[in-house]
Amino acid sequence: MLQQKRRLDEALRRSSPHVFGPMKPVHAPTLYSVRAAIAASLYHGDAAIQRTALQLGLSPRSLQRHLAGMGTSYSDMVAEVRLDTACHLLLQSNERISEIALRLGYAGASSFSRVFMRLTKIQPGIYRRLRTVQGNNRSRLRKEPDAGNQDKPSRLARNGKTPSLPSGNTVAIPRQGKK
Repeated sequence: MLQQKRRLDEALRRSSPHVFGPMKPVHAPTLYSVRAAIAASLYHGDAAIQRTALQLGLSPRSLQRHLAGMGTSYSDMVAEVRLDTACHLLLQSNERISEIALRLGYAGASSFSRVFMRLTKIQPGIYRRLRTVQGNNRSRLRKEPDAGNQDKPSRLARNGKTPSLPSGNTVAIPRQGKK
């Protein structure tokens, strides 16, 4: 009986390369390549895991396993790419917020604004204006200060506090108006 088992094991060892073929090497995608594939998927209309996995040459399940091994998930990666793209578009383009929302795969401007607000603690329109104001202030620092503008508070400053952009820990700017 033991001898039969040894012969069977030996036969399987010799025949397995012919039966199953050589194993193809599996390449593990990097976070950068997954982000790039998600960005490309968003550009083509959706960020479905099937499209992204196909671009990376993996099955959707393999992609999920690789991402889990890296300590993240596909939905987290999509949210991260959407947020990065949204911030870039808000700062670098004059597209309306509704157009940006549709471009990133949101149902509309309100759902985009809710998600953006939840992640950054600031509304997309205010984010765009703050960056414009801060960019202008930075460029003014490089030049000679204008005597007429030194004492003027920022249009967005309220209660003597100058708002700042989120970086790491974020702070929301309270609304002023009727209560």
